[in-house]
Amino acid sequence: MYKKFLLIAFMSHPLIGLGAPFEIKVHDELIASENENAYEFETNLHQKSNSEPLQGTFFQTRLEYARGISSASEVSINGFASVYNGNTYLNGGKLAYMYIPEHDESGIFHYGIKNEINYIKAVGGGSQTFIEVTPILAFQLSKWRLSLNPSLDIYLSGNTENYVLAPSTKLQYELSKTAYISTEYYSELSPANHLGSFSQRPDMLYLVFDKIIDKKSNLNFGIGQSTHSNSDKWALKLIYAFSFD
Repeated sequence: MYKKFLLIAFMSHPLIGLGAPFEIKVHDELIASENENAYEFETNLHQKSNSEPLQGTFFQTRLEYARGISSASEVSINGFASVYNGNTYLNGGKLAYMYIPEHDESGIFHYGIKNEINYIKAVGGGSQTFIEVTPILAFQLSKWRLSLNPSLDIYLSGNTENYVLAPSTKLQYELSKTAYISTEYYSELSPANHLGSFSQRPDMLYLVFDKIIDKKSNLNFGIGQSTHSNSDKWALKLIYAFSFD
């Protein structure tokens, strides 16, 4: 899973005081079961690139509550907060709907979709409102799994670009039935960076470890490194998810 990744901060005209997104995650088939309550707590620590107006280390937090409304779908609400230079900021949140027709299933091909509406307020001032549409595609072959999230962000306010393509991918290998190691890659393609100008993209590459603690909880930890000079220099992320009826 990573949505989102949501890649709210890797933009052609970024808000001052946003680097790594609040949700660093590639979405997969995991959703809350029908009538189940699910919670997710995510933190990330990142150091901004030298090209950013605000320098130093940012600590960000995302809290999510999700409710399974059917066997194939869930709705969720998220809140965002951050700490910079000893000050705490509330940075907005999002509402989301995710549809996965089947999950925890066997087979080679898996699919779904997640739709979100986001409001982001930056530490340095300014805000953005946008809709994110994230197709969810996954391919399973033995112990290997490839997940793709070709997300599209459609801006309602706060960005001179009307849209930003924010694809992410995850290649995962099963170490055991409860432990996995993977690489996650997050990119951005927009008219401002000519869709294909590789050197201008604020891309990040992560090495990630996933651990299933039990049937109701799991952990995701990752270490990220920029691939270009206009990306965050480095980032650490931790996601803990749990659920109950």
